Amino acid sequence: MMGELSLRMTDGTHIVVPASLDAITTYVILEQEAWFEKETAFLASWLKPGMTALDVGANLGVYSLPMARVLAPHGQVFAYEPASEPRRLLALSKARNKTANLHIIAAALSDGEREGQLVLGNSSELNSLQGSGPTEKVQITSLDAEQTSRNWGAIDFIKIDAEGEEERILAGAQAFFSEHSPLVMFEIKAGEKQNDSLPAAFAGLGFGIYRLLAGAPVLVPVRIGEPLDPYELNLFAAKPDRAAALATENFLIEAVPEWEPDDTTRDWALAQFRAQPYASIFNALPGGAAAQDPVYRDALAGYAIWRSPEHAWPQRYAALKFACDTLGALCQRQPSLSRLSTLARIASDVGNRTMAVNALRFAAEVLKGGKGRIVEPFWPASPRFDQVAPGTDVVGWFVAAALERLEQLASFSSCFAPSSVDLNWLAKQPLVATEIERRRVLQQARAGQKVAVSSRLRKAAPDHLNVAAWRAGVVPNTRL
Repeated sequence: MMGELSLRMTDGTHIVVPASLDAITTYVILEQEAWFEKETAFLASWLKPGMTALDVGANLGVYSLPMARVLAPHGQVFAYEPASEPRRLLALSKARNKTANLHIIAAALSDGEREGQLVLGNSSELNSLQGSGPTEKVQITSLDAEQTSRNWGAIDFIKIDAEGEEERILAGAQAFFSEHSPLVMFEIKAGEKQNDSLPAAFAGLGFGIYRLLAGAPVLVPVRIGEPLDPYELNLFAAKPDRAAALATENFLIEAVPEWEPDDTTRDWALAQFRAQPYASIFNALPGGAAAQDPVYRDALAGYAIWRSPEHAWPQRYAALKFACDTLGALCQRQPSLSRLSTLARIASDVGNRTMAVNALRFAAEVLKGGKGRIVEPFWPASPRFDQVAPGTDVVGWFVAAALERLEQLASFSSCFAPSSVDLNWLAKQPLVATEIERRRVLQQARAGQKVAVSSRLRKAAPDHLNVAAWRAGVVPNTRL
């Protein structure tokens, strides 16, 4: 049994994790101070006190713990975690957060009740009822059996992350789903393997399939067999009654209308663009904040509508799709730094993360070659830079926004893949987030180097919550 660390996440949740950078959750929370999946923010927006949620495959509690805090005092979370060590740490986190409404259940879910062997992965997130390697004897149950024994009332939400066991879980939940109509979040991709049959299995039970937009807490429809962005890890399933309730609450779009800009929209969008905190940097451009290319101007208009709460979600999403399709095609023909930055921003919001990463990689190559010039208005690639003053070095501000965003989008975490940018250089840039410095140190520490904790990581900051752990020298392979 290794030691543990108590870390804080951006939503205020405390989580106890293994004191090892080989543990995925430990690394990610130290790096990002949040779990890397976009769905956590959606649940924080949608869930309400008093609801009941099930977490199938709770592991260390990156979903269970925040949900229990949101649903308290009367809402309940039932967290299923078969492995003893993650369960032990989850119990410590439960006590640390004082979430008495979190019920930790020592079982895996499948299609029936029996004993089984849990194959232990190199990190607890990879534990599975399938495969080979070291094992731990566990109890296995089903949603139908749990419903019978626990006599649940209404179930509002279920997360299913069971490393390949999902279809058997559905097979053992026929009675459960005939009685309940929760919103279900299920893993569609684990590693490089995509479970293409799972959406159809849910559809066969009367569920519609949805995905979460990255730029807003809104679910949008997915057709069975529709190609998904390779970065899409989870989908949602909802029966018509649950979908209608979510749509009424503005958390789901049931149908997407057609949308194109007109002159009124273009003028309104330009006024919105000129109101951005950084818009004064466009004063030196030939057309100011007004894009001279009509296609680019229309794409900017679509993005302005997307960002406008004055409009209904279906119209906003239709405008976002228009903006992404229009600007994506334009960048294929006539790319520029301004257009690539804006495309990265729009594509990320719509959930086409691959397009965003490709745009940023192209921009990085242009910047490296020293050939790029900023001659058109643009959105900074990173939303964070909307509120970061450019100062006198507009080019440095643009580059920092683009490369910071490329580093954050290219992989879910720097523990999964080498960085796409030179972190030793980027971390020294004055405008970048503290996360970039954490990534630099963590990558080296995980590689076995003994890394000095920099002065920046020893200072508390709004975007650096776990300063106590860094100051204390308890982050593995670091020194003060």
